[in-house]
Amino acid sequence: MALEPFDVLCAAAAQAEQAVCVVTSTTCGVPPGRYVLREFYCRELDCDCRRVLVQFFRSDHGLRPEVLASINFGWETPRFYRKWSRVPGMWREMAGATLEPLAEQGPRARSFLALFRSSAHQPAFVDAFRRHYALVKDLLARGELRPRWR
Repeated sequence: MALEPFDVLCAAAAQAEQAVCVVTSTTCGVPPGRYVLREFYCRELDCDCRRVLVQFFRSDHGLRPEVLASINFGWETPRFYRKWSRVPGMWREMAGATLEPLAEQGPRARSFLALFRSSAHQPAFVDAFRRHYALVKDLLARGELRPRWR
């Protein structure tokens, strides 16, 4: 699965709808601050994974921001991923939010995962990921993005 940043694939939409998390007091072990969420979506034309990779960054760390957490999120039900996955048992990791084992993680990554999971219960939060995913897939289908093949 080839993932690319939403802000590269759909710059205008990403700028207009950039996800920001403002923590005013320590929540889930995450210190107060303003955090930017960078979204990565699958760019394979024949893939219907319905997932996003989200990375958390401090908003005030300039040109070389540090990745604080890399989180996979599949918004569909476990049943959807059980049918979709070609790898037995992988569906357990695909539904919901998990830390991405192959991506950079900060020392408080598990705290950011807990914060993310608490936000994932809000429909508007998840709907933004669904919309962005659908936009990427629509651009691929219309030939406005070059697909990546497996």
